[in-house]
Amino acid sequence: MLDPMLSFDEALELVNQLSVPVHTESVELDQAYGRVLAQPVLASNDQPPFDRATMDGYAVALAPGVTSYRVIDTILAGAHFEGTLQAGEAVRIMTGAPCPGGATVVAVERTNGGEAEVLIEPEALEPGKNIAWKGQDARRGQTILASGLRLAPQTLSAAAMAGSDRLLCYQNPSVGIVTTGDEIGAEGPAGVRNSNGPYLASLCTALGLERRCYHAKDEREKLAATLAQAASEHEVVVTVGGVSMGTVDLVPQTAEALGFRTLFHRVAMQPGKPVFLAQRADGKLLLGLPGNPVSVLVTAHLFLMPVLGRFQGGWQYPWQTRALAEDLEHKGTRRLFLPARLGSDGVVPVRWNGSGDFFAAAQGDGLLDLQPGGVWKRGHGLRFLPYWGHTPGETGLAR
Repeated sequence: MLDPMLSFDEALELVNQLSVPVHTESVELDQAYGRVLAQPVLASNDQPPFDRATMDGYAVALAPGVTSYRVIDTILAGAHFEGTLQAGEAVRIMTGAPCPGGATVVAVERTNGGEAEVLIEPEALEPGKNIAWKGQDARRGQTILASGLRLAPQTLSAAAMAGSDRLLCYQNPSVGIVTTGDEIGAEGPAGVRNSNGPYLASLCTALGLERRCYHAKDEREKLAATLAQAASEHEVVVTVGGVSMGTVDLVPQTAEALGFRTLFHRVAMQPGKPVFLAQRADGKLLLGLPGNPVSVLVTAHLFLMPVLGRFQGGWQYPWQTRALAEDLEHKGTRRLFLPARLGSDGVVPVRWNGSGDFFAAAQGDGLLDLQPGGVWKRGHGLRFLPYWGHTPGETGLAR
Protein backbone atom coordinates (compact mmCIF):
# COMPACT_ATOMS: atom_id res chain seq x y z
CA MET A 1 0.00 0.00 0.00
CA LEU A 2 1.36 3.41 -0.95
CA ASP A 3 1.97 6.02 1.72
CA PRO A 4 -0.27 9.12 1.65
CA MET A 5 0.79 11.71 -0.91
CA LEU A 6 2.28 14.81 0.70
CA SER A 7 2.24 18.37 -0.53
CA PHE A 8 5.56 19.75 -1.71
CA ASP A 9 5.86 21.95 1.38
CA GLU A 10 5.15 19.00 3.70
CA ALA A 11 7.78 16.87 1.98
CA LEU A 12 10.35 19.66 2.04
CA GLU A 13 9.69 20.25 5.73
CA LEU A 14 10.48 16.57 6.40
CA VAL A 15 13.76 17.06 4.55
CA ASN A 16 14.55 20.18 6.58
CA GLN A 17 13.97 18.25 9.82
CA LEU A 18 16.29 15.38 8.94
CA SER A 19 18.83 14.52 11.61
CA VAL A 20 22.15 13.43 10.11
CA PRO A 21 25.76 13.26 11.32
CA VAL A 22 27.42 16.64 10.79
CA HIS A 23 31.20 17.08 10.94
CA THR A 24 33.59 19.96 10.30
CA GLU A 25 37.20 20.24 9.23
CA SER A 26 39.82 22.92 8.68
CA VAL A 27 40.43 23.55 4.98
CA GLU A 28 43.21 25.52 3.32
CA LEU A 29 41.92 28.59 1.54
CA ASP A 30 42.93 27.43 -1.94
CA GLN A 31 41.08 24.13 -1.39
CA ALA A 32 37.86 25.64 -0.01
CA TYR A 33 36.02 26.51 -3.23
CA GLY A 34 32.49 25.11 -3.12
CA ARG A 35 32.69 24.17 0.56
CA VAL A 36 30.12 25.42 3.07
CA LEU A 37 31.51 27.65 5.80
CA ALA A 38 30.95 26.33 9.34
CA GLN A 39 32.34 29.32 11.24
CA PRO A 40 32.13 33.05 10.55
CA VAL A 41 35.17 34.81 9.10
CA LEU A 42 36.16 37.88 11.11
CA ALA A 43 38.46 40.69 10.05
CA SER A 44 41.85 40.19 11.70
CA ASN A 45 42.57 43.93 11.53
CA ASP A 46 41.08 47.15 10.25
CA GLN A 47 40.57 47.30 6.50
CA PRO A 48 42.26 49.28 5.10
CA PRO A 49 44.88 48.87 7.84
CA PHE A 50 46.10 52.44 7.23
CA ASP A 51 45.00 55.57 5.37
CA ARG A 52 45.65 54.45 1.80
CA ALA A 53 46.09 56.41 -1.42
CA THR A 54 43.53 55.37 -4.02
CA MET A 55 45.45 56.63 -7.04
CA ASP A 56 48.91 57.55 -8.29
CA GLY A 57 49.81 61.19 -7.70
CA TYR A 58 51.03 63.43 -4.90
CA ALA A 59 50.24 63.51 -1.20
CA VAL A 60 50.15 67.19 -0.36
CA ALA A 61 50.17 69.19 2.88
CA LEU A 62 47.87 72.02 1.86
CA ALA A 63 48.90 75.62 2.29
CA PRO A 64 46.47 78.51 1.68
CA GLY A 65 46.77 79.95 -1.81
CA VAL A 66 49.71 77.70 -2.74
CA THR A 67 49.61 75.73 -6.03
CA SER A 68 53.32 74.89 -6.34
CA TYR A 69 54.63 72.30 -3.83
CA ARG A 70 58.14 71.09 -3.00
CA VAL A 71 58.48 67.33 -3.56
CA ILE A 72 60.55 65.78 -0.74
CA ASP A 73 60.14 62.02 -1.17
CA THR A 74 58.36 59.12 -2.93
CA ILE A 75 56.13 56.53 -1.21
CA LEU A 76 55.66 53.21 -3.00
CA ALA A 77 52.99 50.65 -2.19
CA GLY A 78 54.30 48.55 0.69
CA ALA A 79 56.63 51.32 1.90
CA HIS A 80 56.19 53.70 4.82
CA PHE A 81 56.90 57.42 5.07
CA GLU A 82 58.72 58.10 8.34
CA GLY A 83 58.63 61.87 8.38
CA THR A 84 55.88 64.46 8.46
CA LEU A 85 54.78 66.80 5.74
CA GLN A 86 54.92 70.51 6.39
CA ALA A 87 52.53 72.94 4.72
CA GLY A 88 53.67 73.48 1.14
CA GLU A 89 55.37 70.09 0.87
CA ALA A 90 54.39 67.01 -1.13
CA VAL A 91 55.52 63.44 -1.73
CA ARG A 92 55.02 61.33 -4.81
CA ILE A 93 52.65 58.51 -3.87
CA MET A 94 51.49 55.33 -5.57
CA THR A 95 48.10 53.64 -5.42
CA GLY A 96 47.85 51.54 -2.26
CA ALA A 97 50.65 53.32 -0.40
CA PRO A 98 50.15 54.72 3.14
CA CYS A 99 49.21 58.37 3.07
CA PRO A 100 51.02 60.76 5.47
CA GLY A 101 48.83 62.16 8.21
CA GLY A 102 46.94 65.34 7.39
CA ALA A 103 47.66 65.16 3.65
CA THR A 104 45.38 65.06 0.68
CA VAL A 105 46.07 63.11 -2.50
CA VAL A 106 46.03 64.76 -5.93
CA ALA A 107 45.87 62.58 -9.03
CA VAL A 108 48.94 62.92 -11.23
CA GLU A 109 46.67 63.97 -14.11
CA ARG A 110 45.84 67.19 -12.19
CA THR A 111 49.54 68.18 -11.97
CA ASN A 112 52.47 68.96 -14.24
CA GLY A 113 54.26 65.80 -12.99
CA GLY A 114 57.16 67.78 -11.52
CA GLU A 115 60.10 65.99 -9.89
CA ALA A 116 61.45 68.52 -7.37
CA GLU A 117 58.56 70.98 -7.59
CA VAL A 118 55.02 70.09 -8.66
CA LEU A 119 52.45 72.51 -10.00
CA ILE A 120 48.85 71.53 -9.13
CA GLU A 121 45.54 72.70 -10.58
CA PRO A 122 43.89 74.91 -7.92
CA GLU A 123 40.56 73.05 -8.19
CA ALA A 124 42.32 69.77 -7.26
CA LEU A 125 43.56 71.09 -3.92
CA GLU A 126 40.73 69.79 -1.72
CA PRO A 127 41.25 68.35 1.78
CA GLY A 128 40.98 64.58 2.29
CA LYS A 129 40.57 63.56 -1.34
CA ASN A 130 41.50 60.22 -2.94
CA ILE A 131 42.17 58.44 0.36
CA ALA A 132 40.65 55.19 1.65
CA TRP A 133 40.59 55.79 5.39
CA LYS A 134 41.80 53.24 7.92
CA GLY A 135 38.92 50.94 8.91
CA GLN A 136 36.37 52.44 6.52
CA ASP A 137 35.76 49.06 4.82
CA ALA A 138 35.81 46.93 7.98
CA ARG A 139 36.86 47.10 11.60
CA ARG A 140 38.95 44.49 13.39
CA GLY A 141 36.66 41.69 14.65
CA GLN A 142 33.84 42.59 12.25
CA THR A 143 32.06 39.64 10.62
CA ILE A 144 33.07 39.48 6.95
CA LEU A 145 31.54 36.13 5.96
CA ALA A 146 28.66 34.45 7.80
CA SER A 147 28.61 30.73 8.51
CA GLY A 148 26.42 28.65 6.20
CA LEU A 149 27.82 30.33 3.07
CA ARG A 150 28.87 28.17 0.12
CA LEU A 151 32.26 29.61 -0.77
CA ALA A 152 32.82 31.17 -4.20
CA PRO A 153 35.86 32.91 -5.74
CA GLN A 154 34.86 36.37 -4.51
CA THR A 155 34.06 35.20 -0.96
CA LEU A 156 37.34 33.30 -0.76
CA SER A 157 39.14 36.48 -1.80
CA ALA A 158 37.26 38.35 0.93
CA ALA A 159 38.37 35.69 3.45
CA ALA A 160 41.97 36.15 2.38
CA MET A 161 41.68 39.93 2.72
CA ALA A 162 40.19 39.42 6.18
CA GLY A 163 43.36 37.56 7.17
CA SER A 164 42.31 33.91 6.90
CA ASP A 165 44.48 31.20 5.38
CA ARG A 166 42.36 28.28 6.61
CA LEU A 167 38.59 28.02 7.02
CA LEU A 168 36.42 25.76 9.16
CA CYS A 169 34.03 24.05 6.75
CA TYR A 170 31.42 21.32 6.95
CA GLN A 171 32.59 17.94 5.74
CA ASN A 172 30.89 17.07 2.47
CA PRO A 173 28.75 13.97 2.22
CA SER A 174 29.68 11.50 -0.49
CA VAL A 175 27.00 10.39 -2.91
CA GLY A 176 26.29 7.02 -4.48
CA ILE A 177 24.31 7.39 -7.73
CA VAL A 178 22.40 4.22 -8.65
CA THR A 179 20.64 4.16 -12.00
CA THR A 180 18.20 1.27 -12.40
CA GLY A 181 16.46 -0.55 -15.22
CA ASP A 182 17.22 -3.25 -17.78
CA GLU A 183 16.60 -0.75 -20.56
CA ILE A 184 19.31 1.73 -19.47
CA GLY A 185 22.32 1.32 -21.73
CA ALA A 186 20.78 -1.69 -23.49
CA GLU A 187 21.35 -2.30 -27.19
CA GLY A 188 18.50 -2.42 -29.69
CA PRO A 189 15.41 -0.33 -30.37
CA ALA A 190 14.10 -0.62 -26.78
CA GLY A 191 17.34 0.55 -25.18
CA VAL A 192 17.51 3.89 -23.40
CA ARG A 193 20.63 6.02 -23.19
CA ASN A 194 21.79 6.84 -19.69
CA SER A 195 21.43 10.61 -19.43
CA ASN A 196 20.42 10.71 -15.76
CA GLY A 197 23.67 9.26 -14.44
CA PRO A 198 25.87 11.89 -16.12
CA TYR A 199 23.49 14.65 -15.04
CA LEU A 200 23.59 13.69 -11.37
CA ALA A 201 27.32 13.04 -11.46
CA SER A 202 28.02 16.48 -12.92
CA LEU A 203 25.63 18.12 -10.45
CA CYS A 204 27.60 16.55 -7.60
CA THR A 205 30.82 17.77 -9.20
CA ALA A 206 29.38 21.30 -9.41
CA LEU A 207 28.57 21.05 -5.70
CA GLY A 208 32.12 19.90 -4.94
CA LEU A 209 31.02 16.42 -3.77
CA GLU A 210 32.66 13.04 -4.20
CA ARG A 211 30.40 10.60 -6.01
CA ARG A 212 30.40 7.16 -7.52
CA CYS A 213 28.03 5.79 -10.15
CA TYR A 214 26.44 2.32 -10.06
CA HIS A 215 23.84 0.57 -12.16
CA ALA A 216 21.37 -2.13 -11.12
CA LYS A 217 19.21 -4.33 -13.33
CA ASP A 218 15.54 -4.94 -12.54
CA GLU A 219 16.21 -7.94 -10.33
CA ARG A 220 15.49 -7.74 -6.64
CA GLU A 221 18.69 -9.51 -5.51
CA LYS A 222 20.97 -7.45 -7.76
CA LEU A 223 19.25 -4.23 -6.78
CA ALA A 224 19.54 -5.10 -3.09
CA ALA A 225 23.25 -5.89 -3.45
CA THR A 226 23.93 -2.63 -5.31
CA LEU A 227 21.98 -0.50 -2.82
CA ALA A 228 23.70 -2.21 0.11
CA GLN A 229 27.12 -1.53 -1.41
CA ALA A 230 26.29 2.10 -2.17
CA ALA A 231 24.94 2.64 1.35
CA SER A 232 28.08 1.13 2.87
CA GLU A 233 30.29 3.55 0.92
CA HIS A 234 28.30 6.79 0.96
CA GLU A 235 26.23 8.97 3.27
CA VAL A 236 23.62 9.59 0.58
CA VAL A 237 22.36 7.10 -2.00
CA VAL A 238 20.42 8.55 -4.95
CA THR A 239 18.51 6.11 -7.12
CA VAL A 240 17.02 6.83 -10.52
CA GLY A 241 13.90 4.95 -11.61
CA GLY A 242 12.13 2.11 -9.87
CA VAL A 243 9.94 4.25 -7.57
CA SER A 244 6.65 4.38 -9.50
CA MET A 245 3.83 1.83 -9.88
CA GLY A 246 5.34 -0.64 -12.36
CA THR A 247 5.95 -4.31 -11.69
CA VAL A 248 9.71 -3.77 -11.57
CA ASP A 249 9.62 -0.56 -9.51
CA LEU A 250 11.46 -2.24 -6.66
CA VAL A 251 13.40 0.55 -4.94
CA PRO A 252 11.04 1.41 -2.01
CA GLN A 253 10.49 -2.19 -0.85
CA THR A 254 14.14 -3.10 -1.38
CA ALA A 255 15.22 -0.08 0.63
CA GLU A 256 12.92 -1.09 3.48
CA ALA A 257 14.34 -4.62 3.41
CA LEU A 258 17.80 -3.07 3.86
CA GLY A 259 16.71 -1.22 7.00
CA PHE A 260 15.63 2.11 5.53
CA ARG A 261 12.47 3.66 6.97
CA THR A 262 10.24 5.43 4.45
CA LEU A 263 9.78 9.13 5.19
CA PHE A 264 7.66 9.90 2.15
CA HIS A 265 6.76 8.35 -1.18
CA ARG A 266 4.88 10.49 -3.70
CA VAL A 267 4.55 14.26 -3.59
CA ALA A 268 1.76 16.33 -5.16
CA MET A 269 3.99 18.00 -7.72
CA GLN A 270 4.70 17.94 -11.43
CA PRO A 271 7.03 16.59 -12.62
CA GLY A 272 8.47 14.19 -10.03
CA LYS A 273 5.41 12.86 -8.19
CA PRO A 274 6.84 9.39 -7.33
CA VAL A 275 9.89 10.81 -5.47
CA PHE A 276 10.85 8.67 -2.48
CA LEU A 277 12.90 9.39 0.66
CA ALA A 278 14.03 6.94 3.35
CA GLN A 279 16.54 6.95 6.19
CA ARG A 280 18.43 4.27 8.06
CA ALA A 281 19.13 4.26 11.81
CA ASP A 282 22.78 5.19 11.21
CA GLY A 283 21.71 8.40 9.44
CA LYS A 284 22.32 7.15 5.88
CA LEU A 285 19.76 8.52 3.42
CA LEU A 286 18.26 7.06 0.27
CA LEU A 287 16.52 9.42 -2.13
CA GLY A 288 14.67 7.75 -4.99
CA LEU A 289 14.13 9.93 -8.06
CA PRO A 290 11.75 9.04 -10.90
CA GLY A 291 13.38 7.90 -14.13
CA ASN A 292 12.00 10.67 -16.35
CA PRO A 293 15.01 12.93 -17.10
CA VAL A 294 13.04 16.14 -16.51
CA SER A 295 11.79 14.71 -13.21
CA VAL A 296 15.41 14.01 -12.28
CA LEU A 297 16.36 17.61 -13.10
CA VAL A 298 13.51 18.97 -10.99
CA THR A 299 13.70 16.62 -7.99
CA ALA A 300 17.49 16.90 -7.85
CA HIS A 301 17.13 20.64 -7.33
CA LEU A 302 14.11 20.49 -5.03
CA PHE A 303 15.03 17.50 -2.87
CA LEU A 304 18.56 16.22 -3.46
CA MET A 305 20.22 19.59 -2.88
CA PRO A 306 18.46 20.24 0.47
CA VAL A 307 19.13 16.61 1.49
CA LEU A 308 22.84 17.19 0.87
CA GLY A 309 22.59 20.51 2.68
CA ARG A 310 21.55 18.72 5.89
CA PHE A 311 25.15 17.47 6.14
CA GLN A 312 26.38 21.04 5.62
CA GLY A 313 24.71 22.82 8.50
CA GLY A 314 21.33 23.06 6.77
CA TRP A 315 22.60 24.89 3.68
CA GLN A 316 19.78 25.87 1.34
CA TYR A 317 20.03 27.00 -2.26
CA PRO A 318 18.13 30.32 -2.21
CA TRP A 319 15.15 30.95 -4.45
CA GLN A 320 14.86 34.23 -6.32
CA THR A 321 11.85 36.35 -7.29
CA ARG A 322 11.62 37.09 -11.00
CA ALA A 323 9.05 39.10 -12.93
CA LEU A 324 7.17 37.34 -15.71
CA ALA A 325 7.83 38.54 -19.25
CA GLU A 326 4.36 37.39 -20.37
CA ASP A 327 0.98 36.35 -18.99
CA LEU A 328 0.89 32.82 -17.60
CA GLU A 329 -1.75 30.35 -16.41
CA HIS A 330 -1.41 26.95 -14.74
CA LYS A 331 -4.60 24.92 -15.19
CA GLY A 332 -3.28 21.76 -13.54
CA THR A 333 -4.16 20.40 -10.11
CA ARG A 334 -0.60 19.78 -8.91
CA ARG A 335 2.12 22.27 -8.11
CA LEU A 336 4.17 22.72 -11.26
CA PHE A 337 7.89 23.40 -11.43
CA LEU A 338 8.20 24.72 -14.96
CA PRO A 339 11.52 25.19 -16.77
CA ALA A 340 11.98 28.82 -17.78
CA ARG A 341 14.65 31.05 -19.21
CA LEU A 342 15.74 34.53 -18.22
CA GLY A 343 15.10 37.15 -20.88
CA SER A 344 15.71 40.88 -21.07
CA ASP A 345 12.07 41.56 -20.11
CA GLY A 346 11.83 38.96 -17.36
CA VAL A 347 11.42 35.22 -17.00
CA VAL A 348 9.89 33.30 -19.92
CA PRO A 349 8.41 29.78 -19.62
CA VAL A 350 10.08 27.26 -21.90
CA ARG A 351 7.85 25.90 -24.66
CA TRP A 352 7.93 22.14 -24.33
CA ASN A 353 6.15 18.96 -25.31
CA GLY A 354 5.39 17.95 -21.74
CA SER A 355 7.59 16.84 -18.87
CA GLY A 356 9.35 14.22 -20.99
CA ASP A 357 10.89 16.88 -23.24
CA PHE A 358 14.35 17.18 -21.70
CA PHE A 359 15.83 19.07 -24.64
CA ALA A 360 13.35 21.88 -23.96
CA ALA A 361 13.92 21.78 -20.20
CA ALA A 362 17.67 22.03 -20.80
CA GLN A 363 17.08 25.28 -22.71
CA GLY A 364 15.91 26.88 -19.50
CA ASP A 365 17.88 28.74 -16.86
CA GLY A 366 15.88 27.45 -13.91
CA LEU A 367 12.47 26.50 -12.54
CA LEU A 368 9.34 28.57 -11.97
CA ASP A 369 7.19 27.60 -8.98
CA LEU A 370 3.55 27.61 -10.09
CA GLN A 371 0.66 26.93 -7.74
CA PRO A 372 -2.26 24.95 -9.23
CA GLY A 373 -5.00 27.04 -10.79
CA GLY A 374 -2.88 30.18 -10.80
CA VAL A 375 -3.22 33.05 -13.26
CA TRP A 376 -0.46 35.65 -13.45
CA LYS A 377 -0.05 38.81 -15.50
CA ARG A 378 3.10 40.06 -17.16
CA GLY A 379 5.34 41.71 -14.57
CA HIS A 380 4.12 39.58 -11.68
CA GLY A 381 6.94 38.27 -9.50
CA LEU A 382 7.20 34.49 -9.11
CA ARG A 383 9.62 32.22 -7.30
CA PHE A 384 12.46 31.11 -9.55
CA LEU A 385 15.24 28.61 -8.78
CA PRO A 386 18.24 28.86 -11.13
CA TYR A 387 19.82 25.63 -12.36
CA TRP A 388 22.89 24.89 -10.28
CA GLY A 389 26.20 25.08 -12.15
CA HIS A 390 24.62 26.84 -15.13
CA THR A 391 25.34 30.25 -16.64
CA PRO A 392 22.01 31.92 -17.62
CA GLY A 393 21.55 32.01 -21.38
CA GLU A 394 24.39 29.57 -22.07
CA THR A 395 22.66 26.38 -23.15
CA GLY A 396 24.18 25.78 -26.57
CA LEU A 397 20.95 24.06 -27.59
CA ALA A 398 19.18 24.87 -30.84
CA ARG A 399 15.42 24.28 -31.15
